[in-house]
Amino acid sequence: MSPQESNELESLKAEAEKRLPDREKDLSLKGLDGPVQIIWDVHGVPHAKVTSTSDMWFAQGYLHALDRLWGMERTRRFYHGTLAEIVGEGGLGPDRLYRRVGLMRAARNEWPHVEKEGRTVVEAYVAGVNSYLDLGNPLPIEFDLLDYTPDQWTPEDVTGRWKLICYSQAINGQIKLGRLRMLQSLGPELFAKLFPYYPSDAPTIVPHGQPAGERPMEDILKLFESAHQISGLSEFNGSNNWVVDGTLTESGAPLIAGDPHLAITIPCFWYAQHIEGPEFAFAGASMPGVPGVSYYGHNGHTAWSMTTAGADAQDLFLENLRDGNPPQYLFKGKWQDTTVHEEKIEVKGRADPIIEQVVETHHGPIVSGDINSDAPHIALKWSGNEIQQTFSSFIALHSAKNLRSAIDAHQQWTSHTNKIIADDTGNIGYRLTGQLPIRKGGPAHFPVLGWTGEHEWIDTVPFDEMPEVINPPEHFINTSNNLIAPFDYPHYVNAIGNPDRARRVAQMLSEKTSFSRNDFRDIQMDHLNGPGLRMAHRTKTVNPTTPDGIITRDLLIDWDGQHDASSNGGAAYEVLLSEIFQSTLGRIAEWMPEPKPANETIQTYMNAVLGMILSNDTTLLNHEAFPFSDWDSILAEALDNAGAFLVKELGKDTQKWQWGDLHAIQFRHGVGRTEPAGTLLNRGPFRTGGSGETVNNTRHGGAPQFRAGSTVTYRQIIDLSDVNKSVFIVPPGQSGHVASPHYSDMLDDYFNGTYRPLFWNWDDIAEASEAQQTLSPSE
Repeated sequence: MSPQESNELESLKAEAEKRLPDREKDLSLKGLDGPVQIIWDVHGVPHAKVTSTSDMWFAQGYLHALDRLWGMERTRRFYHGTLAEIVGEGGLGPDRLYRRVGLMRAARNEWPHVEKEGRTVVEAYVAGVNSYLDLGNPLPIEFDLLDYTPDQWTPEDVTGRWKLICYSQAINGQIKLGRLRMLQSLGPELFAKLFPYYPSDAPTIVPHGQPAGERPMEDILKLFESAHQISGLSEFNGSNNWVVDGTLTESGAPLIAGDPHLAITIPCFWYAQHIEGPEFAFAGASMPGVPGVSYYGHNGHTAWSMTTAGADAQDLFLENLRDGNPPQYLFKGKWQDTTVHEEKIEVKGRADPIIEQVVETHHGPIVSGDINSDAPHIALKWSGNEIQQTFSSFIALHSAKNLRSAIDAHQQWTSHTNKIIADDTGNIGYRLTGQLPIRKGGPAHFPVLGWTGEHEWIDTVPFDEMPEVINPPEHFINTSNNLIAPFDYPHYVNAIGNPDRARRVAQMLSEKTSFSRNDFRDIQMDHLNGPGLRMAHRTKTVNPTTPDGIITRDLLIDWDGQHDASSNGGAAYEVLLSEIFQSTLGRIAEWMPEPKPANETIQTYMNAVLGMILSNDTTLLNHEAFPFSDWDSILAEALDNAGAFLVKELGKDTQKWQWGDLHAIQFRHGVGRTEPAGTLLNRGPFRTGGSGETVNNTRHGGAPQFRAGSTVTYRQIIDLSDVNKSVFIVPPGQSGHVASPHYSDMLDDYFNGTYRPLFWNWDDIAEASEAQQTLSPSE
């Protein structure tokens, strides 16, 4: 850093200090029904006691704005499609995407239809956010660096935030485009080997009928028949949760755990809070910009945790358009008018806005680009564009006194999650949440023809027919983005899932007869890589051709499967896995015509390839893209290349081939891309263990940089015998203010597997008090 940058850094630090909010000054605020008592504990967690239910949401909005205003604004810019307005050309990509998808169009359309109870929650929350903005306190340093002032919040902003959450949890339409490209290139028989791949002995969340196995070939062939008509068409994060009932705990009451895996951000996506009202209370991980703790939390009687379901709630429709004012689209032999939206995108540094014309059919907006081009026109249909009433269920969830009432609170829920719930009477359960479409033509694994009317959504799966498990005989439930239900389940849910983490969690939950919070901590921090260990054993029969390839194989043979930061075998395995990808799916991608699919698109088939290697199924190698006809030759090549890479990157000494020297977590701030802001705002990189296959999850994109792109962003363990003993950790810390001691004070604990208390009892809260504030209604 230059002397000038060093001076600028010191000035920024001093300015950031001035912008810290005063947490000790009592205030009078409009919109409150009664006084609000706030205590921040020494971990940066706010605890608020209020006198009305409305004030619960008001207080939460106020606290979100106080501690996380920049994070709320950053995310609001994404779903509004206004990022380019503050960052310039670099924001145009996401702006165009979200303007086309129309998250805010859907939010503005929905808000007038939100029922009274939901409106009360959202309006009180927004009033709390704006009450903080109205104080005129100095804004976080990010606003100074970008030279702008945030607007007031509106109810539509909250609705839009929820739309973004739901959109991110619906299956990505790009996956369906990728499937079609692969199907067209490989043909139906070979593609059927890759999709949908799910081992017959792998766990599903909901047991039902026959074991989950590979989908019958005939079904894939039928799908091909319906998809080949579109032959000109060119072309997910996870979590863990589990619960055990009282028969498997030291206390005799359920224990429930959860850890979401999301992109690495600073400040974090989550913010721990505790709010107590006159009729109910809640504590857990909130999402600034949205009221409640609806994903990870408890209310003293019930506790809940979720993982992303990957439910198939998006379809892509190929539309037949013709010119007109407005343009028209063909449907069932008749030309229908489209709806045209003019989106003005302001771009920092440009005098004039960019005008995007978004054309919409009854299926949804055209998301494939210029409607005047000759390229296929693709409309996106997803459940989030429907009028929804999620906010009306917030009070029911947060006040639920038992398992059944907590499950029933999700009847109008729109976010597709695997929700596990426990109550203080000993019940445990699972429920898939969100609205699942029933399609006229059955599951749409590929883009479908929009003009025939044969693939319309005709209904949603009734709530009482959604996948559910109550008090299973195993006395535990776990979900880790594995397949939700076997393929013979009465309703189609999804066709993808990864069994690796679910297998490992189920194994650990089956090995003991009594669990404590410390045992759950050990599970959350587990680094055993089962798939890696199986592949390492497979290399025993392989004969690499180079000395470095032989050394790599021998390291793998001796590896115990522990994927810690210091692991030599873990480093060898991850590099080998990257090379296997290049030698298999990478070859197919190179063979495919332009436009070639992105690595992320074809990466979803890697589990199937590894399954073929382990079972010695050589069908894939019959494809003309492959120079070898046996897997040993592929593995030998991959081992040689892996050895060369490790020597190049880490040297000849294999003791220095440590996974943490390739694999690191860095908390990069969106405003910290240049100096000196980067030094001020960013944290890391930090050597870390784990991978995309371990319970303690740190997913990466492969060579040449194995830096983690997503990781565990929150850990929580709730003890229903005494919720005051519940614990959590949120990296890097609670505060969004860089000058706060709680900006990154949880990092050491996070990497070491240490937790902070999530206090519930007010005596303990008072004893751990760091700051106190009273908010009173203004006259």
